[in-house]
Amino acid sequence: MRRALAFVLIAILSGFLAPAPTIAQTNEVPSTYGSHPLPAATQRRLKETRGSVPAKMRRTMDVLKAQRLIPKIKRTAAAYGIDPIHILGAIVGEHVFNYDIRDNLQQVALQLGRRMRNVEFACGSVPLERVLAMPQFNQCRGSSNTYWTCVESTWQSKVRGSTVDGVRLPRRNLTESCFNPFATGQTYGLGQLSPVTALKMMDTTKLPKLTYKDADAIYERIIDPDESLHVIAAVIVDAIKAYRAVGVDISNRPGITATLYNVGNPWVRARKSRGNPKVNYYGAYVEDHIDVLEDMLR
Repeated sequence: MRRALAFVLIAILSGFLAPAPTIAQTNEVPSTYGSHPLPAATQRRLKETRGSVPAKMRRTMDVLKAQRLIPKIKRTAAAYGIDPIHILGAIVGEHVFNYDIRDNLQQVALQLGRRMRNVEFACGSVPLERVLAMPQFNQCRGSSNTYWTCVESTWQSKVRGSTVDGVRLPRRNLTESCFNPFATGQTYGLGQLSPVTALKMMDTTKLPKLTYKDADAIYERIIDPDESLHVIAAVIVDAIKAYRAVGVDISNRPGITATLYNVGNPWVRARKSRGNPKVNYYGAYVEDHIDVLEDMLR
């Protein structure tokens, strides 16, 4: 955990706290990207960061260069057998449309400082271990991805808002209800990853195995760039596998993998795609900026 905190603090001290370059501010928030509608949450985040999409793109690229993350992206992609454009596209889309990379890294430093102690995941006041022992979850088994996908859907359809040991469980989604002990946000780091995503990808990442009982280590995995890049790569590998299972090769379609990184549930979406996956605003943005992204990787 201290290594992750050190990375963020060094990043801040080496330039993030210096006067920010002048960015054209606008009160108008786009509701679409091209022909693709922007979700209300994305519009809200764009308004909160008060930067234009082009300005956020430039800032994201500058930070990735300044922190020498491009070589790490390329090495990680090679380890997972994917084109690095997939990882770069996922990161850029996340920070252009959802979170400002400069603000996010500064907030992460504060969040990490609060996490320099042992924590446990719980659903409200009920320990997660007790919740997972409920009979509704007995059907959940298999690989880490299969298991946690089952837990997530079972929580949503059968468990949230129910009572266990006389205590009412939260009604929000699994991440917000059971994996948000500090109420500082549901996703973190370069890839804006959640603890649940890290747990789903546990069998796919080339990193030591963790469980939900390793809360501190889970947070480090999604915040420390050296580790989070593995999770980002694993998410992309999983999406490629999901579409390959239905006879569609998306390994050379970064717009599609970016879309799936944004919306999630690639196995369900692959089955419903009828062999013709579509990009959303996030993937369309990556496709429109392929030349810029490829230049960064040269």
